[in-house]
Amino acid sequence: MSEPAKVCAMREIITVAADKPQNLAPGPAPMLQWIRIDRLVIDDRYQRDLKPGNWKAIRNIAQAFKWSRFSPVFCAPIEGGRYAIIDGQHRTHAAAMCGFDEVPCQIVQMTISEQAESFAAVNGAVTKVTSWNLFKAALSAGEPWAVDAARCAENAGCRLMTSNGSQESKKPGMIYAPAAFRKIVETCGAPKVTAALKVLMRAEGYGDTSQIFDISILGPLLMAMTKDAEFLARKDAHVMLERFDIWAAVDGLKAEKQRRTRLGLPVPSHREMLTNAITASIDGGSDHG
Repeated sequence: MSEPAKVCAMREIITVAADKPQNLAPGPAPMLQWIRIDRLVIDDRYQRDLKPGNWKAIRNIAQAFKWSRFSPVFCAPIEGGRYAIIDGQHRTHAAAMCGFDEVPCQIVQMTISEQAESFAAVNGAVTKVTSWNLFKAALSAGEPWAVDAARCAENAGCRLMTSNGSQESKKPGMIYAPAAFRKIVETCGAPKVTAALKVLMRAEGYGDTSQIFDISILGPLLMAMTKDAEFLARKDAHVMLERFDIWAAVDGLKAEKQRRTRLGLPVPSHREMLTNAITASIDGGSDHG
C-alpha cells in the first residue's frame, strides 16, 4: 500500500561541493524572532492587492490554522520600528483573524529596491506542489483519504503512484492520477472501485495494457462499471468487458462530437461520452447474459 519509511541524509545535490555557485554574495544573515502583527506593514509599491480570491485563501488558512503549517514571515525592517512583509501576508492575516498577536518572522536587512526584487524572486520562483506531492505527504501522514485510496487500488492488485513516470516506465495497474482517483473512490465507494479494478485486471486487452490506466480511460471505465452492481458480481464480467472495443469507442468520440457540433446539439465532455458508451455496452451485455 504505502512505501516503507526511509531515513536518509540530505539529497546529494544539496551537499555536493562542486555545485557551489561562483561569486556567492548572500548578503546579511537573517534573524529569527516573533514580531507583533501590528508592527508588520504591507508596502503597496510591490505587494499584491488582496482581492476576493485572496481573502478566501486567508479564511481557508484561518479555518485550518496550525503552527506546524506556518512558515516564518519573510520581512525587512523599515523606519519607525516596523517591518515590511516580503512574503507571508496571507498567513499573517490568517493569524490575526485567529486572534494571535505575534507571528514568527525571518528578518533580513534590505533596501526598498531589494525588497521589491526579493518579492519578485520569492513569488516568481515558487515550486508548484503537484497532486503527487500532496498524495505522498497525505499518505505519510496517514490521512484517511490517502490511505483509503491507496488500499482501494492495492486490494485489486494495482498501485496508486506517488510520483509521475516516463511513458516507458508506466506498467499495467499503475495509476498516476491520485486526485482524480480519490474523487472516484469517494463518489463510487472503495469496495465497488476495487471490484471494478479486479475486473479490469482480469480482462484481456485491459489488465495487460498500461494505456488503460491513463485516467482519461480508467476514469470512465470505473464510473461505468461501478454503476452496475450486478455486472461487478458476475464471474464472467471480465469476458463481457473484453467484448467492448474501448479504442474504437475512443476513436468514435471525435466523430460524434463533430456531428453534435454540426447539428447544434450540446457536446458532453470526453469523460461523460466515454462513460455513457461503456455503460451502454455493459447494459447490453447484461441483458443477454
